[in-house]
Parts: sequence; structure tokens; C-alpha cells
Amino acid sequence: MSASVIGARLDLLVRLVDTTTGAEVKERNVLFLKDGQLIRPEPRGTGMYVFINTGREDFLMQIRVFGYDECTVPVSYASLDQRMPVCDVFLMPSESMSGWPELIDFKGNLPFLETIEAVNLNRPLCNFQAYDQKKNLMSVYNASGGSVYLDTCCYGLVSREKASYETIEVTGTVTSQSFHLKNPLAPETVQGLMICRIIYGRATKEGDYVLRVRDDAKDLIYLVRYQVKGEERFQILDFRNQEVLK
Repeated sequence: MSASVIGARLDLLVRLVDTTTGAEVKERNVLFLKDGQLIRPEPRGTGMYVFINTGREDFLMQIRVFGYDECTVPVSYASLDQRMPVCDVFLMPSESMSGWPELIDFKGNLPFLETIEAVNLNRPLCNFQAYDQKKNLMSVYNASGGSVYLDTCCYGLVSREKASYETIEVTGTVTSQSFHLKNPLAPETVQGLMICRIIYGRATKEGDYVLRVRDDAKDLIYLVRYQVKGEERFQILDFRNQEVLK
């Protein structure tokens, strides 16, 4: 009698992240739908869910989490790592959680708006130190001292002088102050640029937009990046004032 071997393949790992804090979502009241049909991935730690032997066909994933806005994410395997397909989903809280500060919305309407996101200019995680092009390795420093923690996701490399930022993706940690990047940096990248967490907003086909942040500081100064008809724009805004995108 020949032995049967049943293999287990990880087809997708979904990481649920609170976009206002950058922390994994602890709420366990979660529903996943694949093209409108309920599916049940296996939980793996805080905010992590794995799809085992489910196939690698592209699909539309809907996620419903208690306390967060419903989210629809197109899963395209061509854009994911074939060895470890990880999909980070940034959820927008729909209400204040117990123990969290209140929420504040920056919203409005801008025709032909396609995407919107922002970084908090008053809360850099660290600063850019140097870049090793051969190793594709970025070193950073903490202006207030101590080590730095950057997760494997995207951050904004911010130039306050130019009022803009470049998106960089960290793929691994070497030391507490050096990190591997997915893509190379420009040789002229200036020492001291801030590295900030990106907060993702939502834009509709009608041009309605919302960026939701925690109301946890006196000054809420954000550098907003948005795209209108394929054109990238930046604007520094105070979320406490009734400003709008231009």
C-alpha cells in the first residue's frame, strides 16, 4: 500500500492593521468574504489570518470587523510575493474604542480624486542616516535616542523642505537601526529626512474622501498625498481647521 502525502500550502496571509495607530487589530469579531461568499481563514496571532490550500486565483476580498469600517480589497497574486504572499489591510475605525482617544475626520469632495493618504509631521518614527546601495540597506537614527522599530510595511520618507514624501517599503530588519528595503533609494537622498508612518484614507468614485486620525494631540498637522486624474499632489493641512484639498 502506498502512503498518501497531503501537503499544506500557505496561499495568503492577511494582516489587519488599524491605520490610525499602525498596530495590528486585536478585535476577533471578524468576517471574511471571497467574491461575496463567506470564507473562514485560520487566525494566527493578533490581526493575522492565513488561507491554507485555498488556491491562488485573484479575487475580491471583503472584510468586516466590529468597530471598523467595512473594507473591500482586490487580491492580485501578481503583485504579491510568490513564496510568502502577504496582504496588509489597513482598516479605518468607525468608532472610538474603550481607552482610545476620540477620532477626528478630515473629509470633503474633490472631483476625479483617486487615492488619499497622509503622514503626521509631528510624529516621525526616526530619521534617515545613510543608504548602502550594494546591500539595499537603509540605516536610520532616533533623534531622541534609543533603538528603532520598523515593521515590514510601507513608510513615508518625508522632506519638509519640499513638502512631499517618497514611499519606502521595509522588507526586513538587520539591526535596530538598519533595514532592508524592497526598492533602491535615490543616491541623492538627504541625511536627516523624517521617516513617518503612512495613514491611509478612503476615496470614492464620486470624489468624496475621508482621512480619520486619533484626536490625541494639540496640533494635528499632516502632510496629505493624493492623486487626481493620475497627478500626484501634496498639501500640508491642520486637521483642526476646516481646510479642504485643492
